[in-house]
Amino acid sequence: MENIMGKMILCRGRQTDKPLVIEGTGMRLYTAEELCYYIYNNIYLIGQDFINGRLIEFLRQTGEEELSERIRSLSEKKAGLAEMLVTILKTVDYYSVSDIEKLRETLNTLGRQNVCERLKSRGDGYLANECFFSAVKCYESIINEYKGNGLSGSEYAKVYHNLGTAYARMFMYKKAVKYYDEAYAIGQHEESRKCSIAAGMLAGRNSGPVNVDATEDEYVINREIETLMDNARYSDEYRQIEQIEALKQQGMMKEFNNAIDSELVKWKNDYMKYSKTF
Repeated sequence: MENIMGKMILCRGRQTDKPLVIEGTGMRLYTAEELCYYIYNNIYLIGQDFINGRLIEFLRQTGEEELSERIRSLSEKKAGLAEMLVTILKTVDYYSVSDIEKLRETLNTLGRQNVCERLKSRGDGYLANECFFSAVKCYESIINEYKGNGLSGSEYAKVYHNLGTAYARMFMYKKAVKYYDEAYAIGQHEESRKCSIAAGMLAGRNSGPVNVDATEDEYVINREIETLMDNARYSDEYRQIEQIEALKQQGMMKEFNNAIDSELVKWKNDYMKYSKTF
């Protein structure tokens, strides 16, 4: 029994000592069942480069020698991504046939998308998984390398908006403003304009006096930001820090140091996830 992404997975095969590290997310997989779970739930993040020598060796190490050779053979024959992923899922037998066929439909849809549509789907997947730097690389590739070719004006505006969101989530508010403004210029969506105002306020919060001539929208958004900051002290993360500080106040230094080390490891892992590139 393994725990992956908050879900317990029953594993019948062998667990490898050398995990398969997923590029872009930094996720570590130790069993064939975990691989199936990752494929099924992150299909928009998976490209043709997912099938490589590391994956083939991983399958062999988890006891799926025959499957490993089948995937190697399919890869050498330049088989389609959908065929190879479905082969893995059906052989490991972690999902039902009906579930796998639904996934095949999604893969076939992705196969009909142009390069910008695929990059957007992948970027959206990274953003949803809080892999912000990887999301940025996808969106910037759409903008800089492909100029949004094949996307509607509305979808292109979403690319800029989501790029702004990725930068904002990395606390790079000035860059976020730039891309929110681009999104609003293209799509004229109020959400982009309001996000630009909010990012601008956060960028300048410690850089000067409050603007006394703020518009009504700016005033409302500023109040929302202040409310969110006030409520932060009631979050689980804030309470965890308070509990750690209480250990120090009680003179429980061993427990305090262990808790600090554990929290630092968590923050480090989060940072590596957020900033992980391809």
